[in-house]
Amino acid sequence: MVNPTANTEYRVEGLLLSYTRSMVDGANDWRMMGDYAIWSGHRTNKESPHVLHELIGKKVLRVPGASGRAILHPVKGGVWFEIRHLFGFWMMSDVDTIWLDAPGADAHYYTLCVGGAESRPGKISFAWVCPNCGELFNTRSFAADGGRFESCLEASEALVNEFNSSQSLRTCPACGNIHPESYGFYPDRDSAAARQMRVRCD
Repeated sequence: MVNPTANTEYRVEGLLLSYTRSMVDGANDWRMMGDYAIWSGHRTNKESPHVLHELIGKKVLRVPGASGRAILHPVKGGVWFEIRHLFGFWMMSDVDTIWLDAPGADAHYYTLCVGGAESRPGKISFAWVCPNCGELFNTRSFAADGGRFESCLEASEALVNEFNSSQSLRTCPACGNIHPESYGFYPDRDSAAARQMRVRCD
């Protein structure tokens, strides 16, 4: 019998037919599966939920979270998005991204899936959006093909550290507003200020 809480691959002659991963085992991290980069995790009902936003022009649009039933939301390739409490910057891929929010009795369970096409994602971009005027700034792009998605994640951590250490980098070039410090994908690497922002970013 298959353990329903285990991460399991089903293969025939090297072909991956399906992949199961527990969403309740406490892990909040990434897995690379073929042409996909998959993050999954959860937040208890005592914690603020993850919230997905998309940037359309200079308007920040909130995607409604799950309430009673799971939701699956596609973020089109080329659209900037952020997920509160998961990462404190904006991200864009050259391929569609799927966001799944599934409510449970004691927690919300989440999956973020990037990819689904050969050699994609090929490029991942990171930036910040001014909370005062909506200006997108400090954009950086990285090659993600050929198994380099994990290096993009590491690059994002370096960008967060650089951003947090420089008030000039956090200053909006359009209106002069100073963006608060940010946080990356890995809570165990947060500075004290970043840890506060991850918790208080509602």
